[in-house]
Amino acid sequence: MAEYKKEDKIILWLYPNDNKKTDKHPNMTGPGKIDKDVLKDLVEAYKNHGKDGALRLRAATWERQGKKGPYTFVAIEVERPKVEEPQDEIPF
Repeated sequence: MAEYKKEDKIILWLYPNDNKKTDKHPNMTGPGKIDKDVLKDLVEAYKNHGKDGALRLRAATWERQGKKGPYTFVAIEVERPKVEEPQDEIPF
């Protein structure tokens, strides 16, 4: 199984959409970044853990203040498979 690292994430910076004119326009837009190694890890994770044609992901967001005003920072990573911990048997 691949080792998961904190920095192995897709990252996005979302800013309020100043060009929003209708309800169909997005509330926020912005740039994102995915490093080559992260992309390779995503492909490998899909091969090992993908189910039903999809790879499950987890996202986390933080509200931040930048030079241009407030923005939302988003980090996306592969959802880690749940590992069940062995339970100690209690003798009776």
